[in-house]
Amino acid sequence: MDQTVVHIVRYYGEDDRGNEAWIEEPGVEVDGCSVQPLDSTEYLTSASDHIVSRWQFFGPRSMGLKSTDLIEVDGEKYEVDGKPGLARSVTPFLTHTSAVLKEFTG
Repeated sequence: MDQTVVHIVRYYGEDDRGNEAWIEEPGVEVDGCSVQPLDSTEYLTSASDHIVSRWQFFGPRSMGLKSTDLIEVDGEKYEVDGKPGLARSVTPFLTHTSAVLKEFTG
């Protein structure tokens, strides 16, 4: 796994104006990751056209990825889709974090 990503912790809280909003912490670079394409679906409606793309993410076991977080890869931000998992192995160097990422465009 040879990619470096930016892990952005995100939570629902109060912004500087007192409004409820998603708050993004400064990103932290994480080495030893891999982001691979899964699928894309195009939605065509009378109101809008958009594409939802999904990606498979693999990262270090210690990164503490949560379902509300973001992963930035090559300048693009992706949302974690669902609950990330910790894939355990009989050998510690194979244990890793796994998650599906999603991106909305259009």
